Amino acid sequence: MRNASHSDPSGLGRAPLARRLPVLWQAPTDPPEVQPFEVGPGTTAGRFLLHAILSVPRVSVPAALTSALWQVGEAAVPVVMGLAIDRALATGNAGQLALWLGVLVALYIVLTVAAKFAVQLTAYAIQLLQHRLRSTLSTGVLHPVGGSVHAPGGGVVSVMTNDVARMGNGVQLVIMPIARITTIGFIAVSLLTTHWLLGLAVLVGAPAAVWLMGILSERLSRDTREYQGLLATTVGLATDVVAGYRVVKGIRAEDEATRRYRQASQETLVGAKRNAGLLGGFLMGSGVVTGTFVAGVMGLAGWFAVDGRLSIGELIATVGLAQALLPQIQSIAYDSIPNLAGSRAASAHILDVLRTDVAVTPEPDEVARPVVLQQLPVLEVSTPSATIRVKPGELVGVRTDDLTAARVAEALLDPRGSGSEVEVRLDGIAARELTAQEYRSWVTLTPHRVMLFSGTIRDNLTTTAAAPELVAAAVRAAACGDFATDLDLPVGEDGNRFSGGQLQRLALARALASDAPVLVLHDPTTAVDSVTEHTIAKRLRDVRAGRSTLLITSSPALLGSCDRVVDLLAEAAEAPVHARTTS
Repeated sequence: MRNASHSDPSGLGRAPLARRLPVLWQAPTDPPEVQPFEVGPGTTAGRFLLHAILSVPRVSVPAALTSALWQVGEAAVPVVMGLAIDRALATGNAGQLALWLGVLVALYIVLTVAAKFAVQLTAYAIQLLQHRLRSTLSTGVLHPVGGSVHAPGGGVVSVMTNDVARMGNGVQLVIMPIARITTIGFIAVSLLTTHWLLGLAVLVGAPAAVWLMGILSERLSRDTREYQGLLATTVGLATDVVAGYRVVKGIRAEDEATRRYRQASQETLVGAKRNAGLLGGFLMGSGVVTGTFVAGVMGLAGWFAVDGRLSIGELIATVGLAQALLPQIQSIAYDSIPNLAGSRAASAHILDVLRTDVAVTPEPDEVARPVVLQQLPVLEVSTPSATIRVKPGELVGVRTDDLTAARVAEALLDPRGSGSEVEVRLDGIAARELTAQEYRSWVTLTPHRVMLFSGTIRDNLTTTAAAPELVAAAVRAAACGDFATDLDLPVGEDGNRFSGGQLQRLALARALASDAPVLVLHDPTTAVDSVTEHTIAKRLRDVRAGRSTLLITSSPALLGSCDRVVDLLAEAAEAPVHARTTS
């Protein structure tokens, strides 16, 4: 069997004859760099949608022009046929017949090519807008304005897919309606040249029909937003249940979780049926409006033909133009108006997510200012029982109970969001006074829960653009050599190709590859066997040489490799005795 690359070098799987044709304007291999949308406190759903659909003019404007050429070309076909009948067939002039047949062939070629590019450019504009919207949401999740590190709700999944797709389709609102309106204008002008009353009927009746359909769509628009909100809630609930299935199973809450999901699903189903009913009612009402209007235009043209005010060719052209008018108005009614309703609802949902789930308003005192710290700052973590101090270049271990360990890790992960029990300071400066960017440029924490991205091992280890030699050292220090010899091996969805211990070692290798000035590791080897754990303990000091490391763990092997160990369990046990003695 021949290699596909030899038979079809472009890799498009084309047939033998099509392989000889050039392939133009293929999409780039890598997605383009885009800037996230800026959302201010006064941004409304309508303004956000308008800004979004106007953000790709270099693609949407050519798409609108080619779409207009395509639609006008289709509407011009009956005009050319009518002229051919009056000037060639009715007179028996063979030269005129050849001329107008050539014009008709040329017209079909032009409108076919225009249709091809219009469809291609429209699809590209939609993809560009969706890419930028997803980039905006992803940036908000990964880099929130206020530095919050809370995980967004499961509803973000629905917004990232359903709402982004609907709002991305909104770019067609500046492409197809322009083409449709241009075509309606062409039809009106053509009918004006045929008979002024026919053109006037189109110029007055078409806007009136669109206005009536807009009124019919108002309730559909409101209900669409409500339905999309129900859908997002249901998808978010399902996502949260799946993500926390082990917790739900552990507390034996399967029945309650099932009941809540079933209730949300039923509410969404009711909303879907209601929305479908409103859409059906709108389509029926708009069909009556457009059908009555077009039938009136055709009836008026027939009357003029019977009365002798229109020739046979003009009658054919008029009937053809009236038939071409119907899909233009129907497209506005059936496509553009529901698209506008769905896009506005999606825009509102995306704004809600950007304002609540991922984008936190900065504090008033968070103003740019110079912060002078050492190259390796001194890290201090104050707890109710003791103060943990990590000097530059030290490897300090902390032994404590699970609850205290979680509180310390939470405070180190998000100093602004933690309570008053644990305080974090860098070179004597409270971490709360630093911006999130400043704090995270020095301190990196690897939480106990392991999360891997879809892709390869290399993709997960080089998320911080680490040097290849540093990645290799991190893989060796985390004892990943027995399964990570090939860094291009896929990890599977959420790392499902590896065991729990292997996932922990990959997460540890990713943390070590970051080469953070101050690295905090929270229980990095709880799922690792004792032999491998001793190997990691021996190699940890070397790979972190010249950097500061805080190790929160109860593992004797890891604690044995530390320069110092702060035993919060012992401090807590001695505190009551000391209190009784002093009293």
